[in-house]
Amino acid sequence: MIDTDAKLSLPSVVTHDGFPDGDVVLKPDGKIVLLNFFTTWCRPCQEEMPAFRKLRSEYDAETLHMVSITPEVDESLIKQFWSEYEGTWPVVNDPGLVATDQWNANSYPTNLVFDTDGTPATGEQPEVRARTFEEFNSIIEPLVET
Repeated sequence: MIDTDAKLSLPSVVTHDGFPDGDVVLKPDGKIVLLNFFTTWCRPCQEEMPAFRKLRSEYDAETLHMVSITPEVDESLIKQFWSEYEGTWPVVNDPGLVATDQWNANSYPTNLVFDTDGTPATGEQPEVRARTFEEFNSIIEPLVET
């Protein structure tokens, strides 16, 4: 299987305290990937931040590659959101809607999970309906164990 979106990358918004500087590859080879499409004004997006923080503490970045993606262009607003909700994984912006269109992430939040070979973790579509740590973990944990 050829994964045409494996090298798609977007610019990092938060670049201090160990966050990446420059572009972040959204789906690196050989990693379980969680892509979170969000906006700063979205209440469900705000409510799922603790679940993502717990996932990041449960799985290291070599095991689970997590990236949050927003179409918003106001970087100060994104940085403020990331600080307020204590984001501990890379956040990138997608003002040109490249990734948003690629994965049809036209509602917020949209969460996608891919296995280490780049295929959707839950069947033909990568979108997952998970919102809590337990729901996300029930999808990710079996992928780690294989």
